[in-house]
Amino acid sequence: MSLVKAIKRLEYANYLIKRKATGDLETFARKMKLSKSAIKEILCQMRELGATIIYDRQRKTYYYTEDGEFCISRFMKYGEVLAREDTCKIGKPEELCFSEKAIFVLCKEI
Repeated sequence: MSLVKAIKRLEYANYLIKRKATGDLETFARKMKLSKSAIKEILCQMRELGATIIYDRQRKTYYYTEDGEFCISRFMKYGEVLAREDTCKIGKPEELCFSEKAIFVLCKEI
């Protein structure tokens, strides 16, 4: 599988999980057009990357237990200025600053 396809799958899984719209494992697999075992693997990989995902049996959905943003890498040129819409794809714009290493980091309260 290509890297782009894997990133797109991860982005869509993240979208569904953030909105608590996955449904049970079978529904999640159907929405992603994947097998249940493939969904289990994606969830495992997301957890390995630090996401705290659990399943709510009453609501029948997967969700993140902590507030946060799953940031998918994006190539950026040094000195590139992003529009507000572009930063939304990376995280909440009001919480991000641009470091000297050209990496978005959380802003610290001043």
